[in-house]
Amino acid sequence: MQSADAGPSSPVGSLLDALPDEILIQIFGQLVVVGSTWEEDDPLGLLRLPYRQCNIELMPSTGLRGYPFLAQVCRKWKRLLATTMAKQLIWRRLCIDLGHELVTSIHAPLRWSNQRPSNEEYKLAMRKTRVSAIKVLRFLGDVAPHVRTLSLANTGEYDGEDGLYVSLQGKHNFGPTHLGFALALLRNTLTELTLYRCDGLVSWGNGFWTLLTQLPALRVLAVEGLRDVSPEVEVQVLGELRQLEALVLTGDESWVQGGAIIQFGLDDIPTTWSQLAALTRLVLRGHLFLYDLPGWLTALGALRHLDLSGCENMKVGNVTQLTSLHVLVLQSMYMGHEVPSPADAASAAQSDHRHARHVLPDLQPLAPCLRSLSLSNNRFTQLPDWLHRLTRLEHLDVAYNRDLHVRAPLTALASLPYIRLLDFRAVHVSNDKDFWCEAKCTTMQHLSKLAKALKRRSPQPRLLLDI
Repeated sequence: MQSADAGPSSPVGSLLDALPDEILIQIFGQLVVVGSTWEEDDPLGLLRLPYRQCNIELMPSTGLRGYPFLAQVCRKWKRLLATTMAKQLIWRRLCIDLGHELVTSIHAPLRWSNQRPSNEEYKLAMRKTRVSAIKVLRFLGDVAPHVRTLSLANTGEYDGEDGLYVSLQGKHNFGPTHLGFALALLRNTLTELTLYRCDGLVSWGNGFWTLLTQLPALRVLAVEGLRDVSPEVEVQVLGELRQLEALVLTGDESWVQGGAIIQFGLDDIPTTWSQLAALTRLVLRGHLFLYDLPGWLTALGALRHLDLSGCENMKVGNVTQLTSLHVLVLQSMYMGHEVPSPADAASAAQSDHRHARHVLPDLQPLAPCLRSLSLSNNRFTQLPDWLHRLTRLEHLDVAYNRDLHVRAPLTALASLPYIRLLDFRAVHVSNDKDFWCEAKCTTMQHLSKLAKALKRRSPQPRLLLDI
């Protein structure tokens, strides 16, 4: 029954229907930048920091591809989505996640837009559905004039709703050749390219790296999860991308039968990269075959962000010469304030305890510019005594150093003038949760005093702790 308060001019239906077309198109455009990480997944807001977390895997946001039924809502929305203005907003940032595309194909029938399929219907659709590379390329060809940023996830599996991995083996046929066609469609307009879990797309000798040199507008290149050993001779052609501003290459590992691990990644850093004069961000994570940080990095005068996390065998003494760095990330590198003696190392090996392999160099030469320093998941047993001299620090991350013993008050860290975040999660972890040893008690006592000191500051810096 109609409410007595409702007048004859009361709107009927959704309030969105009353919006001007231009406003509605702007709303559609905002869906493109909505992230795939919800607040409950990142309650501490760590993904907004200028460096990655050692225990969080990044995956692409599907943007508008996560809302596959907008054009089915009504004829007006379908008409608006087909306008040039909408296409320019919506398809500027495009993500093609083959796992997501498969699920979208399964849910494509209109009746499933607002009604969940039964388990039997879903399993039947899953068996019948395939993602065709030709359809992907045809769609990409339609939106190519508007695409500036492309993210492609060549997933071999995806997380199902029950938390179990669902294999995509044989569910799509998108391969290196199709990737080549895709890049050719975007040759003159693509400014950012990101590949996630690039199984089979990037392999030795398939010409992928050479193909990238034909993208004259490319400014950002990220290849996440290399599943092949990429020789120096293969990646040296990236030195021709003189306009490149950010380069991200992360290695991967794979378990094989018998419990062995196969490592992937770069085997060296080519000297041709010294020609990347515009490079401001260099991320090389998880490359176990890299042993030395080349001295020519000082020639990259624009470099402000360096991430070498997971390069467990790399010696980073040369990093002290990069005095213009704003962000330095050295996570998971078996690094400490000192290397144990041979006797202590042998004792640690017998107890299956992993000790420090490398010594963190004195970073005081970086003090004038360094804003963020992440040393998480290393083998520090005590903090370097020069940390408080990095007076420009805004973020200090020493989380997951499980043997870190804070022996003295942290008053100097609390007095850093620009500090905004101190991350001491999971330090000095004890196996016995019912009893704290004296060293553990001392550590927590000093951290408690640090928390009280920070509370007296305005604005109050954040201190992350695990009790």
